[in-house]
Amino acid sequence: MKTTLLLTLVSLGSASAHLTYTNRDLGTFSPGNEVAASLKSGTVSSTFGWAYSTDEDLGDSHRNRGFRFTLLNAGAVTLAVQRSGDGNILLPAFSIFSGLAQLAPNAPGHDSSELSLTHLASLGGTQPKQGVFSALGDWSIGNDPTYNTPGDPGSGIAIPAVLRTLNYMGNAADGGSANYGNAAGINGDGIADGHVTRTFNLPAGDYTMMVGGGEYLTTPPAGPYTSYGVNVSLSVIPEPSAFAITALVGAALVIRRRRNQVSN
Repeated sequence: MKTTLLLTLVSLGSASAHLTYTNRDLGTFSPGNEVAASLKSGTVSSTFGWAYSTDEDLGDSHRNRGFRFTLLNAGAVTLAVQRSGDGNILLPAFSIFSGLAQLAPNAPGHDSSELSLTHLASLGGTQPKQGVFSALGDWSIGNDPTYNTPGDPGSGIAIPAVLRTLNYMGNAADGGSANYGNAAGINGDGIADGHVTRTFNLPAGDYTMMVGGGEYLTTPPAGPYTSYGVNVSLSVIPEPSAFAITALVGAALVIRRRRNQVSN
């Protein structure tokens, strides 16, 4: 069992950041109809943020980084995370969720919002929770209301606060259980080399990809924490049946041209 971080529901407000996808939208894709790829960079703020979110006391969402993408139709999607930068010791891990956190004009979600804290208090298991993020299951995050006059609750609410739920689809982690711990359901690649990739068969929809550090430390270091660079890539290729159809059509055209040439 890990040692609880010096992070409680009372102190979350001073430590947490908001969940956004700024400059981390991997794009919109049509699996089965195109060959496409996307690459985005970002940072994560600890080596352990993802691994610490695999327990029932959940994890601090701002120790991980959110990316997003959209599928116009169902298909196979390959996702990969590569650590970047000199001296980077990060063992990356990621989870995929159906759905998105709050988007503009709504205020962004964060662990210490009133809705987040109320939701966490309603959950069973170990209390208090470290944060809202679950690397291995569904999780919810709330935001703050937007007031008619920014920062002035007395001016009235322009946009109410809302709780968003992200539905778990799968995960991948760099290395083995000696690195990311013994929680059930972690898909390790067996090689702790700073790179992890996995292919997912996903239905059409919007997706959130949460990327973080996959090192499960018995006692985490005291902050402030170092930021580690990551490159996140997404790629889709046509279904094998699509390739086969294209090849058959191409072969038929070649045969037809040759027959026409012979008959002429």
